[in-house]
Amino acid sequence: MMAHAVFGATSLNCLADRTLWNQGHVPWFDSTSILPYNETMKAAALRLSLEETLLERQLAEAGWSCGPWSPQPALEPTCLALLALRSDSAPARTRGLQFLLRTQNPNGSWPAFSGDDQEGCGLTALAVIVLNNYGEVAPHAVRGLRWLLSSKGKESHWLWRWKFKTSDTHARFDPNKFGWPWMPDTCSWVIPTAFAVIALKQSLRCWKTDQVRFRIQRGVEMLLDRVCPGGGWNAGNGVVYGAPLAPHIDATAIALLALRGEITSGTMGASLDWLERRARICSAPWSLAWSILAFEAHARPIGELLGRLAGLEDRYRVQNSATLAAVILACDCQVRGNVFKVPS
Repeated sequence: MMAHAVFGATSLNCLADRTLWNQGHVPWFDSTSILPYNETMKAAALRLSLEETLLERQLAEAGWSCGPWSPQPALEPTCLALLALRSDSAPARTRGLQFLLRTQNPNGSWPAFSGDDQEGCGLTALAVIVLNNYGEVAPHAVRGLRWLLSSKGKESHWLWRWKFKTSDTHARFDPNKFGWPWMPDTCSWVIPTAFAVIALKQSLRCWKTDQVRFRIQRGVEMLLDRVCPGGGWNAGNGVVYGAPLAPHIDATAIALLALRGEITSGTMGASLDWLERRARICSAPWSLAWSILAFEAHARPIGELLGRLAGLEDRYRVQNSATLAAVILACDCQVRGNVFKVPS
């Protein structure tokens, strides 16, 4: 692998300059130390460098794998990469979109990994979000939407609802409020439900049907039912065996993106406040990127977080391609638009 694919060309240039400075040859000048410095410019420079790395990581099959260690294309990094490259004219964008279209299952879903999961996975909604943002592949998007409308957590079945209400009561949740599972015939989870709500809300411009509205409403109800005490979301339930569980940054941010514009009786404000407190002390690029996207959608300030993201020392060492793409999306959400924003 070329060196700048790991560290980034910009960081290598800076490293060379610092070396010369340490040897007494030239003065060291770091423009990022000038205050006030334009955080948007820093984010734009970071985006350009990481986009180059993302393009280099595209596989021969035209998709993206989770990281350099894997040769198998995966749905999540491929979708996020395509969203990050949506305004790019590089051939990689066209090849990547064609790869996404040809890996769609006959039933309209997408597999988590190329060649697997013929019945589909919970990240199918993320693929529909890609097609919504590209706006040029309607037949594939419609097939994906139809699969989303047919996909339900197993608690939607009356027998499972009875079970969860009478005997299996360790997790506190209302089984009448169901969303989307990670895999077919399993229970609803927060992230696939949030992505599905985003995909359906973005599709309302063309698909204003009672079924779409019903699934959006039920998905919103499910997310509000699973919120952790005090705000925020984790992967599934907020209370298990009577004990409150801690929220996760990424799940909270993605749920907040799905709930934009909803009346939540204080849940939204409490969850945004929790996310702000956690984001201030977070140094993980994945979590910071999703936090920025959520705050931008809810009109909360993101300048400080953008500056911190651009200033992370390890930002060029990110091995996970999905994380690289998420950082790019966060860096240009104020310039090119937030791909996950839904109508309020």
